[in-house]
Amino acid sequence: MTISDWLLDPSGLTPHGFCLSWLPGLIWLHAGSDAVIGLSYFSIPLALAWFVRRRHDLAYRFVGHLFVAFILACGLTHVLAIMTLWVPAYGVEGVVKAVTALLSVATAGMLWPLVPRVLALPTPAQLSRLNAELTRTIEEQERTAALLRESEAQVLAANSALERRVAERTAELSAANTQLTAVLAERAAALEALASSESEYRASFEAAAVGKVQVNPETGLLLRVNSAFARMMGYEHDDLAGWRRWQSVLWPEDRAAEEVELARLLAGEIDVYVRELRFQRQDGTPVWGRVSATVVRKATSKLPPLLLAVVEDIDAMHKTASALKESETRLRLAAEGAKLGIWEIDLAKGLCWVDRRTAAVTGGTLPAETWLPLNGPEYAAWADWIHPDDRDDRAAGLRLLQTGGAELVQMQYRVRRADPEPGEEVDADKGNGWVWLSHRSAIVARDPVTWAPTRVTGVLMDVTERAVAEAALRSAKADLEEVVAERTAALKQRDLLLREVYHRVKNNLQVIDGLVMMQAYQLTDPEARQALMGLRSRVYALGLVHQQLMTSIDLETFDIAPFLDELSNNILQAGADAEVDLVLDVCPLVVNLDFAIPLGLLVTELITNSLKHAFPDGKGTITLALRQRIEGGVVLEVADDGTGASDVPAAEENGGYKRGLGSKIVKGLVAQLDGTISMRFDKGTRAEIILPTPVMAMTVMA
Repeated sequence: MTISDWLLDPSGLTPHGFCLSWLPGLIWLHAGSDAVIGLSYFSIPLALAWFVRRRHDLAYRFVGHLFVAFILACGLTHVLAIMTLWVPAYGVEGVVKAVTALLSVATAGMLWPLVPRVLALPTPAQLSRLNAELTRTIEEQERTAALLRESEAQVLAANSALERRVAERTAELSAANTQLTAVLAERAAALEALASSESEYRASFEAAAVGKVQVNPETGLLLRVNSAFARMMGYEHDDLAGWRRWQSVLWPEDRAAEEVELARLLAGEIDVYVRELRFQRQDGTPVWGRVSATVVRKATSKLPPLLLAVVEDIDAMHKTASALKESETRLRLAAEGAKLGIWEIDLAKGLCWVDRRTAAVTGGTLPAETWLPLNGPEYAAWADWIHPDDRDDRAAGLRLLQTGGAELVQMQYRVRRADPEPGEEVDADKGNGWVWLSHRSAIVARDPVTWAPTRVTGVLMDVTERAVAEAALRSAKADLEEVVAERTAALKQRDLLLREVYHRVKNNLQVIDGLVMMQAYQLTDPEARQALMGLRSRVYALGLVHQQLMTSIDLETFDIAPFLDELSNNILQAGADAEVDLVLDVCPLVVNLDFAIPLGLLVTELITNSLKHAFPDGKGTITLALRQRIEGGVVLEVADDGTGASDVPAAEENGGYKRGLGSKIVKGLVAQLDGTISMRFDKGTRAEIILPTPVMAMTVMA
């Protein structure tokens, strides 16, 4: 018996109603009771499941799920109890009861260990009490914080009051201390003032950044020097004061002049003198200093006077000035060597300055090396010397610099010569009567606040010779362009004439071709007809050469590759009875008329020979190749896979042909092209002709 039969087959079993003797009252009592219990068991877990689902904060929610499953299983057992009253499905009922038993055991097993934990959870009353206590605690903390803030305010107020009282007391004490200090100062005013003055003087004397010296003017002895003067002279501080004399530290050439000024000071002729002197350092080298000296006379005549001198180290400034002077000298020499004129405009002051060369180049209207006003008559007179056609361009360039529109401006304009020849005609194009100036200027200083240009400098160069040469070059260029135009027109006429000649030659060849074809049709002798057809192929080759030249760009050269393609295919089409394939391997090669005609005739003869002798059955392949050789020149190959020569020695002797016109034509064409020919007769006939590279092709490759 299978499990399904055991569960679902009620054969051999009696419904539970037999046990109740099928008493209607008893049966419906059991059925009604089980129905009510089952409905209740289905309702309770639904409510419980809805509750557990809504309350995500519940602890041990899985226990609720177990109760839902257990109660649903119990309800299902009551439903099956109703069914077994009439249907003996005791197998199904047993399985459901077994599942219910498992769920009940699992629920009971999980419930008992959780009882202590659930009992430990606080009750709602306990939670309410805890919330109330927490609320009271928060309120007490807020009251405490308020009291604390109030206390802090009181403390701050007390501190402010205390600080005011302390400040008042401090002010009172300070006033009292000031009064006491004043009293003490008045009592020791003389001594303290003297000590203070001496201390201040000593401090300023020692800490001064410039050299300070005290000298006895009667003996010249250095009484006192500061560290700055000692460093300037290259001595230790203690090696000067009390040991050396003022004159000994001066440069020998400057000592006499210094003695004169010192005598004037002592005599009272001057109160102070300021001059630049050279001093002699310890290592014997000179150092420049600016001396400011005066004599302090004592209150009593018994005390000697005192010479006080302040010495500023200006050696670096002197070296800079000397270097600047040397640089200016070199710049002037460079400008004179390059024949450059230098000028400068001070926009802030409205002045201009030019050097001697600029003054000479510009006609001498501006005095050299003198600052002149821009709105003065000299500058206006100079502007009038500029060529009328160039004035606007020059003014526009200067405006760019004055407004800051450009940092650098370069222009070229003409100025009337300062020394024109008597009776000389002014011609700007020829250059006589005018000086061409190359003008280059730049902004060299700006206002630090507005950044507007304040100083502009520039250079001028006389480029008259170059301008005249450029004018001559322009004239020569115009003449050359005229010659080129005439030559171009002549070339166009030549091209037109050549095209007409090629066209007429082609037409004449077509007429000859037509006459030959008519004559061939009238002949009955096959050999004569074949000879005329060969002549027709040669005429076609000549006509094709002229057609290629007529369609080329320069009417002199063309590419041989498409020419050989069309020529060889035309020869094969003329022999329409033969089924011969053509294989082409022709490299591009630029050729002229002298090379193309013999080469075309040579290819015509070789292909015609293969068609006539190589294919008795009318089938085969002809290969035409033209390649450049690495060692120089080109190689022409015409090969077939036919029967070859029946008489090899005779064929080799005659170039692969029967004795006759064809052999002579091939040899003559090869000789005309300065080439050599060789023949091979294995697996057909192969003609290899080595030719020199055409001159035009060599030119194109170069």
